[in-house]
Amino acid sequence: MIGHTPAVLSDSELKSVLTLTERLSWNVARPIVGSLGLPTGKGREATTDKVVEALLELKKIDPNKFNTTIGTINDVLDGQIMFGEKALFSLTVDKLIIDDLKSKFLTKWNANKKPNSLSETLLDEAQVNSLVKNKPELVFHSSHNNISIVLFSSIREQVIREKIPTQALPQFNNYDEIIAKRKEKKQCYDVCIFSGDKIHILIDTAGNAIGESILFSKGNIVSELYLEYGSNFKANEKDFYPLIEPIFNQNSLPYSNLDYKVFDLSFLTNEGTTHKEKKNTANKDLRDDIFNKEGIKAVGNIGLYRIGIRVERNNPQLQLADNLELIIPGTLRRHLGGSSTSPVSYALLSKCICKDDFETLTKLIL
Repeated sequence: MIGHTPAVLSDSELKSVLTLTERLSWNVARPIVGSLGLPTGKGREATTDKVVEALLELKKIDPNKFNTTIGTINDVLDGQIMFGEKALFSLTVDKLIIDDLKSKFLTKWNANKKPNSLSETLLDEAQVNSLVKNKPELVFHSSHNNISIVLFSSIREQVIREKIPTQALPQFNNYDEIIAKRKEKKQCYDVCIFSGDKIHILIDTAGNAIGESILFSKGNIVSELYLEYGSNFKANEKDFYPLIEPIFNQNSLPYSNLDYKVFDLSFLTNEGTTHKEKKNTANKDLRDDIFNKEGIKAVGNIGLYRIGIRVERNNPQLQLADNLELIIPGTLRRHLGGSSTSPVSYALLSKCICKDDFETLTKLIL
């Protein structure tokens, strides 16, 4: 009697599963796993084990459905690699410079080995740890309707912050919270979108990058543009700060035609103190809070300098009942100093897993 060969996941299949459950923010990854009909557990590790076990069984009893599921996972990863968890910069550049850069990146790409999908460019832990940091590498290029997209992969060191329960360290039980920090090397994907006289740069925040590291990473990508074009490369950066108030008021186009909820606010009160609020409940809008309504009624306006909004996601394929997030991370310094101070040069886009998600958010700010 000839026995059946037990089903195993290939290296690429296992890498796709691990990337889904470990790379994506957990509040994004978990609903995706559920929408694929795969089991979830308590936390990432338990869910990963359950998903691998379920896929092994599926590969054995229904190979066609298994291949469809892996294909959907790879599609999600491709979208997340390109558009998910990004800091968006928008540069206005002379069109002749842009045309020259598009031509040079296309020539460079034509000499490269082409991956079948973006998920093939994912590195495992050993590869990540062996590579030099902050050296962007061209891993994908596409052109359509005179718009070119260039994707870079690079290794960055990020500071991971985790809260430690105070009861775990009795000697610190009189402290409100304990924060542990460690450095970790991560593979990040940064994007340049060349369109008309604009270069939109998307810097991978991996969900938790701080402003200083975002600006440093953006500088590395701009250096790539200098390397390709030369020292005469010049650009003007968009300042996102002027968009904060019209997004909050929502009484002018395009905002009046769109549906969103404000979940993150920072503002200067009439008494000269700063106030920060954040709502974790998806269906709540900070503008409906009595405190904010009464404050606006009393002073006529509030000194807004940061805003975050949630927009309902529309993804028929996965049927995810969640929201996309957009934050313009303005500062009190920018608010008080006006246009003579440093601009708010980027906006934060979160939870995008496809081009439609990206465009849903960027139509608010570009």
